[in-house]
Amino acid sequence: MTPRTARLLALPFALAAFLLRIGVEFWLKPLTWRIDSTAVALLAWAAGIAGSILVPAVGHLLLTRGTRRRPATFQVDPAGRRFTAPAAPAWAGPWSIIVAWLAGGLLITERVPGEDRVRFFESGEALVWNVLAVLAVLMVVGLVLWDERPRLTLDEAGITVRGLVRGRTLRWDRLLVGGPPGPAGKGSAALVLAERPATPDRPPVPRSLWIGPVHVDRDFLAGSVRHYIAHPERRSAIGTAEELASLRAALGGTPDA
Repeated sequence: MTPRTARLLALPFALAAFLLRIGVEFWLKPLTWRIDSTAVALLAWAAGIAGSILVPAVGHLLLTRGTRRRPATFQVDPAGRRFTAPAAPAWAGPWSIIVAWLAGGLLITERVPGEDRVRFFESGEALVWNVLAVLAVLMVVGLVLWDERPRLTLDEAGITVRGLVRGRTLRWDRLLVGGPPGPAGKGSAALVLAERPATPDRPPVPRSLWIGPVHVDRDFLAGSVRHYIAHPERRSAIGTAEELASLRAALGGTPDA
């Protein structure tokens, strides 16, 4: 299973979380009103709320667990002469499921007077705008899952991390040899590099790139950046399968089959 397939598989689970959250509101909540014990009613409500998000999240986790391991390699984009790393399924899946679940809770409802039933809040145009806003959130979730951002690219000019809204590029010729160090921990979400100061008498300028949601091994990424900072003659070959094989060999790995 490719990272893109794993990300797109998050969409049905996100929709399931959305529908389950609505089901809790329209079916489980009225049911708890009929329970005499307040403690049991609260427990049933809490279990329904937790289950409506945990069941889709765990389902996606189990289905995509083989793809969640970050690879020590890049994808080759020969058309753009660059190496790329797309958004990680480990980030996109939970993010989309949580946002869709929250969207289900944004729908305005009310209790039907004199009955143990729930209905949409009858407020004319406000209800229409409420439904449109929720649908807009779901559309954003779908678009983010379809896209590959946040995405990291390496090309002849430098390293770029493009987020959901904006990107950041650091040029090789501005970075100092020797950096970056390996990530501080397994969960480290930042790659810290040293940029050449404007004048020689000033200290290096630290620059951070947010790599938490990117589908690439962080030690491999740090080693690749160090390699291209120290070997400017190799930068023009970035974006070719031969260069990726050479890079992996230089860092102690082997090309993927």
